Amino acid sequence: MKKQILFYLLFVSILRVNPSPIPVLYGSEDLLKNENSIFSPEKKKDKKDKIPVVWGGSSLTQEERTINGFPVKVFILGGGAYIMHKTIKLSAREIEIIGEDALIGNLKGQVVVEDFQNGVTLTASKGIYNKMAGTVSLENNPVLNQKKDGKVVKIQCQSIVRYLEEAKTNLAGRVVVTSDEFQVFGEDAVFSEKEDRIDLAGEPFLFSENRFLIGKTLSYFVKEGSIQLDGDATIYQVSYENKKDKEKDTTTKERVVTLFTGKTLTHQNKGKETITSMNGDAFMYRTSSEFKANLLESRRNNKDIKATGNVSYLDRENGYRMEGGLLSYDKDKGYSYLTESPRIVFLDKKELSERGQLTAVFLERFDERFEVVARGNVQVETQTATATGEYATYHEKRDELVMEGNPTLVKDNTKVSAGKIILFPKSDKAFLTDGLKVIPNGEKK
Repeated sequence: MKKQILFYLLFVSILRVNPSPIPVLYGSEDLLKNENSIFSPEKKKDKKDKIPVVWGGSSLTQEERTINGFPVKVFILGGGAYIMHKTIKLSAREIEIIGEDALIGNLKGQVVVEDFQNGVTLTASKGIYNKMAGTVSLENNPVLNQKKDGKVVKIQCQSIVRYLEEAKTNLAGRVVVTSDEFQVFGEDAVFSEKEDRIDLAGEPFLFSENRFLIGKTLSYFVKEGSIQLDGDATIYQVSYENKKDKEKDTTTKERVVTLFTGKTLTHQNKGKETITSMNGDAFMYRTSSEFKANLLESRRNNKDIKATGNVSYLDRENGYRMEGGLLSYDKDKGYSYLTESPRIVFLDKKELSERGQLTAVFLERFDERFEVVARGNVQVETQTATATGEYATYHEKRDELVMEGNPTLVKDNTKVSAGKIILFPKSDKAFLTDGLKVIPNGEKK
């Protein structure tokens, strides 16, 4: 009996120490796998936290640190230390890995970030890798190099934040972009490889051979080598052009300075062809001439020019101004074509005051001959006379205008016709030749 009592007491004490588990009821789904259940063993983590990160080096030191009041494991890698963020490699002389999941990485000395997919390499003396944000921040005058599709671009600045998965880089402080064609200087920039563009703000300026550009914002499209300059865009250019002296039969090189302004400048590279356009109050200034239009387009290094909308060309040397709605110019041929209500305004060379005008259906100008040919409903107005005809030729150097095609002249209420009428618009003189005839008032010729 005593043995039975002792056995019972021993059995009860064992049950108290190891109580029987309570059975768990399961429905159609496992309750523990329900993310909204209070029994879920861990909360849902950010997707970026699940990015597999591989890290290593030739030496490893582990230590415990307290960061923001929490104990954290820190791994110190040395000798070829690296972190792999997907396909992007971050390497340095020494890397501190914060936490087993490598949430933060402090990169120290000879930092190199290699984005093989986008052909980008970044270098700096130190940096911080943030796994959750997917970024690496570089300081102490970092450098970005991109080699892609035969184009090489180098960007220097004071600090960089690289968004690893977006292939996007924010650059700040004295940004310098260098390519095979030019250099761009600015304060801040954003480089997006997926969009193939670099955007610079803070009135950046650009240098190329014999050329300087400035505006409020600048966008550079790397692959095309194209540029868009917005906000009071300005080009300052120096060129050397051939100048012919017909009397001496010689050709000399003349240094020409051109100032080109407008609202938006676009420079596009399309294969071997380049197109430069100024949109919005386009204005080109030289000491010898001025050019205005709503839109001015230049091809083949200013050898092909097209101007549209309120076109005005002022020739100071020869004292006249051409106006119209559409002008095209071929420098190789030395030929200009002006239409859409074109006219020539004759000017005094010294004061550039108006002395008369010519209107026609269209105008043509020939550089070699210094001549303008007007065709269709030609009408010339001087200080004291009005002449009409089918076509006329204006010789700029002699200020001589030859009117032909049934020309007529009205002066002092007298109307006359002739085979040819020669006018000197600026001096207000006229000569009539070949069959002079006075036309009575009211009589049609």
